[in-house]
Amino acid sequence: LLAATPAHARQVVLDFPVIDNDELAKVLHLNLDGDLPGFATVKIKGLYRVDGGGTALAERLWDICEEVSQAIDAGARFVVLSDPDSDADHALIPSLLLTSAVHHHLIREKTRTQVGLVVEAGDVREVHHVALLIGYGAAAVNPYLAMESVEDLCRSGQIQGIEPEAAVRGLIYALGKGVLKV
Repeated sequence: LLAATPAHARQVVLDFPVIDNDELAKVLHLNLDGDLPGFATVKIKGLYRVDGGGTALAERLWDICEEVSQAIDAGARFVVLSDPDSDADHALIPSLLLTSAVHHHLIREKTRTQVGLVVEAGDVREVHHVALLIGYGAAAVNPYLAMESVEDLCRSGQIQGIEPEAAVRGLIYALGKGVLKV
């Protein structure tokens, strides 16, 4: 049990808890070829039907928790809680609510240590949001909408003197450093 083996070195290490779209894609495709069975990833959509109101939200949270449990039973070791596909019929579940619901469900099921949670959320805009998500169980956060907003501001000329890619790196760096301070 306490012997050091090569299996103990198999891990995913992140410099910051905030990841960009490329790093998120790497996490999603870790075991795409099937050659890393200990790194299976599943993406769960954090959306619910708008016309169902609060009842639909509660039911969808329950369904998501069950999906995550089934994914863990099937061998998933990373779960990406994602919300970028919202539309007029499907609203996003607030990322903190979604993350905390899944985190506490997994604790009740005694499977929390078997999986890492990654959150891809549009409602993350500042350090406090990232810190709360990490406090509620996320291992990494991808604030895709904040990154897209920074890119658009650079391309439209509202932010000058910096390339969009550098501005996104600056946002990630600032959010990551801010979380480390918190």
